[in-house]
Amino acid sequence: MRQLRVPSPTDWPLLRQLRGADPLGRGAAVKSRHSDELRARTTDADRVVKSVCPYCAVGCAQNVYVKDDKVVQIEGDPDAPHSRGRLCPKGSATLQLTTGDSRAQHVLYRRPYGTDWERLDLDTAMEMVVERVLATRRDGWEWERDGRRTRRCMSIAALGGATLDNEENYLIKKLLTALGIIQIENQARVCHSSTVVGLGTSFGRGASTTLPADLQHADLIVLEGSNMAEAHPVAYQWVVEARARGATIVHVDPHYSRTSALADMFVPLRAGTDIAFLGGIINHVLTTESDFREYVLAYTNAPTIVGEEFEDAGVDGLFSGFDPESASYDPASWQYEGAFMAAAAGQRAQEGSASRQSGAGDDAGQDAHARPTLDPTLQHPRCVWQILKRHYAGYTPEQVERVCGVPQDVFAKVCELFVANSGRERTTAFVHGVGWTQHTIGSQYIRAASILQLLLGNVGRPGGGVMAMRGHASIQGSSDIPTLFDTLPGYIPMPHAQTTSSLDQFVEDDAPSTGFWGNMRDYTVSLLRAWWGAAATEENDYCFDYLPRLTGSHSTYDTVMEQIAGTVKGYFLFGQNPAVGSANTRMQRLGMSKLDWLVVRDFSLIESATWW
Repeated sequence: MRQLRVPSPTDWPLLRQLRGADPLGRGAAVKSRHSDELRARTTDADRVVKSVCPYCAVGCAQNVYVKDDKVVQIEGDPDAPHSRGRLCPKGSATLQLTTGDSRAQHVLYRRPYGTDWERLDLDTAMEMVVERVLATRRDGWEWERDGRRTRRCMSIAALGGATLDNEENYLIKKLLTALGIIQIENQARVCHSSTVVGLGTSFGRGASTTLPADLQHADLIVLEGSNMAEAHPVAYQWVVEARARGATIVHVDPHYSRTSALADMFVPLRAGTDIAFLGGIINHVLTTESDFREYVLAYTNAPTIVGEEFEDAGVDGLFSGFDPESASYDPASWQYEGAFMAAAAGQRAQEGSASRQSGAGDDAGQDAHARPTLDPTLQHPRCVWQILKRHYAGYTPEQVERVCGVPQDVFAKVCELFVANSGRERTTAFVHGVGWTQHTIGSQYIRAASILQLLLGNVGRPGGGVMAMRGHASIQGSSDIPTLFDTLPGYIPMPHAQTTSSLDQFVEDDAPSTGFWGNMRDYTVSLLRAWWGAAATEENDYCFDYLPRLTGSHSTYDTVMEQIAGTVKGYFLFGQNPAVGSANTRMQRLGMSKLDWLVVRDFSLIESATWW
């Protein structure tokens, strides 16, 4: 029997500390025998593997310590320039994803009408998946619709990619597109797609115009629709550094948060009124002519003259081209004078063809490769500058106060900060998150912020731009690569059945003669040769015909409706959980209940796998 030793009073920690060589308790005095024997799990690791935190889109770099082929510790990578060794509480707990009890270690299978899981070896499971894919693809294949070639499979769909790495997204898009599957989506459709429309229309690409580390160079940082200090704390270090350098931090939000507490100025406004707030600032810049005029003339479309067919928004708020039956716009009347211009982002091929068929394209004497007419004086009533000025004239400080609840003196201070911290010598940065993108009108929020930044010359310069904070590690990568139905890697649009029959027509309908998209044919050919290899030759149009065609929207929610209708029979889930993570979870589960088969690839048994 072990005899317990009763410590004497001289062994008490406080007395030992006061009597020893460490009376302040900063070293040996606070050690016990047990703590002295503790060793970091990293000291005897066999190797260190570089990785990225799988949570938010800051993408903090991690060192994964491995011993005996098992992960023993995960820590921040101090060599990473963007995170500098820091991890937030979620990133610090990443080890639980690999060693926690919820981590699935085996392939599980549930038979039709079965209630229990069965273990399968990976080879058997892969054979079963391949058999189902081939059979479902064969039964659901569609060569044409309404007399137009589609060459696609409408009976299989996939969801997920924002939590995967870029390479996986690329392979998913390549494999499923090659199989003719077009219903390929990920979380970006919900939390990022409004940004693509807003930023893409403004800058030609839907990606954030800057990176968090560049915020340290800003003179003014306006956070609106983002609680960055709590949601993206590691990225917020760059805001802290900017403030230490003398920058002013403004937080505009209905909710007071830690970001508000760390800001120099907190501006509360009513939820959903950001358009009026931003429009008021735009009106202030236009009416006081506080814009960066040299920048505006050189780098924006402000001096471009719009065609005579365009009509300003009336009292109903609707511009020319609105169709009340479809509740959508025909952009034919929005064209520049003297040249046809395809849309900057989104369904460019579809819109371009619609505009041409409406008479705003080649048939109206406008050349897709011609230069539009400009007015560098900005005085022509149909130049973009004057149209913009008329449109925002109603966004007065009185209107901002009435709609947003922001006092006029507070609003005036915000306007002063924008103007004072923009121009040749200073820059302002906008930071937004899902507080904007999740709104039904989120695209207009981001578009308004983009217009304001262009007027003030805050895009493409150190410390400027529109910083879109994402919610998943690869939410941007899964949009660039992408696992989305309407684009190919690099934002090349998917071809539409109603407009595209060949590569030449595809490029003609979509690509301008200058700028980034002036080389669209080269980008497309490079992608086709990467996918089809030696089979892609100039003689066979680089296998362009292998690409399936779209006939409208095939997004994640359209896919759910197709599941309910019985068209979609098979479904892949790659790191996404629609049973709890998508809007209308009842509809999501109803759609999955109609499937013939469902394949879930995830770390654990998520709800989309267990309830089915």
